[in-house]
Amino acid sequence: MTALALALVLAAHGTTAVLPAEGGALHVDAVQVRYVYPKRQVIFTGDPLVRLTRGDAVLTCRRLVADSNEAGRVERATCSGDVKLVRGTRTVTCETATFRSAQSQVVCEGHPVLQDGGTVARGDTLVYDLTSDEVTLTPATITMPGDEVDARQKQLGARRKAGGGK
Repeated sequence: MTALALALVLAAHGTTAVLPAEGGALHVDAVQVRYVYPKRQVIFTGDPLVRLTRGDAVLTCRRLVADSNEAGRVERATCSGDVKLVRGTRTVTCETATFRSAQSQVVCEGHPVLQDGGTVARGDTLVYDLTSDEVTLTPATITMPGDEVDARQKQLGARRKAGGGK
C-alpha cells in the first residue's frame, strides 16, 4: 500500500492523514477524501474546513488537492475556498494557496492579505518561504498603525544620531 493510499484509508476514518513530502510530513485533517489514481491526486474536503499542518504553519481551506510524484511524495498541495495561513503572529488570507513541497513555500493568489499585529499588507501575489520565514508580496500596499510608525521613526532617529546610518 502506498503512503497516499494509506493516507486515504486514515482520512476516510476521520483521523489525521500523514502525507510524505520533501522537508517533512504534512498532516491533514479532513472529513472527506477522494483518491484519483490516474492523476496521483488526493482530494480532501472539510466540514467546514480542511486543515494542513507542516511544522508550525497551518493552512486551512474548504478543499485541498494534493498532487504526488511516482514515489508517493506530495509535490504540491492546492487550497481553495476560505483560505487562511497562520504562522506565529502572522495570518495570510487569499482565494487560493499552493504549497510547493520542494521549495518549502506557500504561494497565495487572489487578493492576498498579510496581517502581522496591526500591520496589514495587500498585493496580487504573496510567497511565504517557510524555511527562511520570509514573505515576498508584489505589488505591496502596507498599512501600519500610527503608534507603530512613530516607534519606528524614533528608532531610526536614534540610530542616525548614534552614527548607525540606516
